[in-house]
Amino acid sequence: MFKLERTHGVHAEGVKKREHVTKAALASLRLALKAYFNTYYICSEKRLVSSMSITTSDPLYDISMGQIDRLCENVDYQEQYMQTIFHFHHFFELFLKDILSRVHVNLANKIMLDGKDSSKILKILLNTGDVDITQNQTAEFAVALDRVCTLSKRADGSVPIVVKTIIDYKNTLKDLNTLRNKAWHKGIYILRITELDQFISQNILPLLVRVLKTTEYGDLEDYWKYKKVEFDPIDEIISAGSSGVVDYKRIAFFKSYGRACYSIPKLNYDLLDIQAKAKAIVGSVNDLELETCYVCREETLLVSTVSDHEIDYEGKLLGAWWNTTAAECLNCSLSVFPDAGEPKDYGVKKEVLWKSGDYEYET
Repeated sequence: MFKLERTHGVHAEGVKKREHVTKAALASLRLALKAYFNTYYICSEKRLVSSMSITTSDPLYDISMGQIDRLCENVDYQEQYMQTIFHFHHFFELFLKDILSRVHVNLANKIMLDGKDSSKILKILLNTGDVDITQNQTAEFAVALDRVCTLSKRADGSVPIVVKTIIDYKNTLKDLNTLRNKAWHKGIYILRITELDQFISQNILPLLVRVLKTTEYGDLEDYWKYKKVEFDPIDEIISAGSSGVVDYKRIAFFKSYGRACYSIPKLNYDLLDIQAKAKAIVGSVNDLELETCYVCREETLLVSTVSDHEIDYEGKLLGAWWNTTAAECLNCSLSVFPDAGEPKDYGVKKEVLWKSGDYEYET
């Protein structure tokens, strides 16, 4: 049986020349975004994307809300939800401690004063110079948040600019900590997908954008962000949540877009083979069309078409029709369905993706 010893494992290196950047925070940010983007596919599979936008005056409102409530019992949704909350929480926890350690080497440590961890540590560390501290544990999320906010009271020029942003979003970070604790310790508290979209688009992502602009984390996108494309899904999702009414369909579309951005090959040595494969599949399988993908811009997007017909009681054909039902890119793994709306509605694609028509037949 394996027994963990001090000699086991390797201490992962940090970001070069960035003393106050924790590399694990960047990994968690990447995982959080991927998990959040994945929630689109679970909602689409359950046919809930359209239901999320139904107003209270709609006759189907209660039925739709019931379906959304039941999604919280779905294991796949719970998995992506928890990864989203846990990893955003982990990112911000490490980020807060990096702010503290930047001000004083021991400020992020967990220190016992009179039997408990106290905010008095700020006065001890910041007013009396170096302090001999032997604890090797760091402060918990809530303690670190309070310490960062307390830094704003100092007037000696040692307060990082980002502290003002943390204070502005203190309630958001408290809510994130609450959501993490309720899911982590009790395992029974899950936000509805509509609530999650609202929280991420209106609170978490705007906070993320602001803190990245004013810290050493700002120019480290290669560690956590998807490949740069024409439309930034983070910005688009923030925009979808910035108005009085959250545009859930727009958020759904850009979640599928964001997931594909993470899958665009950085060095696509196999592009010619992938393009050849796409053409071969379309040439051998009925009801498939080949188009240029609006994410990676390669001619590798397979668009599926289904057809149906209607006959009378004598078996006579009354009509036949077709419509496109799904699109999947062999290069960047984009997978999207009509419930997310037309890409051209969001300025992403000029041509119509979701098409339909009637077959001509002789009477």
